[in-house]
Amino acid sequence: MLIFYIKGFGNLIGLFWSKVLLYFGHKYDEDVIPYGQYCYKPDDEKNKNYGKDGKFIYYTKSCKYYKVINKKWNGCKYYGIITDDSIFDDRCKICNINYESDEEKIDNE
Repeated sequence: MLIFYIKGFGNLIGLFWSKVLLYFGHKYDEDVIPYGQYCYKPDDEKNKNYGKDGKFIYYTKSCKYYKVINKKWNGCKYYGIITDDSIFDDRCKICNINYESDEEKIDNE
């Protein structure tokens, strides 16, 4: 339990530091942000055995900028934002980077 709080404090400091860097014009790499509406992508390596041996666990890889501070607070290092929004708990994107909604997919087809 103590490690959870230490890691959360480290993420909090990292988010504040990213806010300082953003203030001075630092730009983060957009290529590492997953495509779609969520701050994660499937972990293909771990999911290759999905359903075998009765294990139905779906693994994901979070966006490198998504940070968990504690059970209530999360953050986005890309924007330097800390929030208690329940939508962000589900790892829905707050940025529009590599974001394509279902309506845009239909329009592009």
